[in-house]
Amino acid sequence: MAEQQKAPQPETFKVPADADGVSCDGGGGPLGHPKVWYTFDKAGRAECTYCDRLFIRKS
Repeated sequence: MAEQQKAPQPETFKVPADADGVSCDGGGGPLGHPKVWYTFDKAGRAECTYCDRLFIRKS
């Protein structure tokens, strides 16, 4: 039986508690994606729909 590989965890970034939103470009360069902007949900989290990076407001 072959072992199942676990998907790598997305990068997580902690941002200041007073931040209203964040932008993500996937790290820029040739492996990046277009810059997109996100606002936080009620739990203080925002996830990039391109690269799955997770942004969390510090508490």
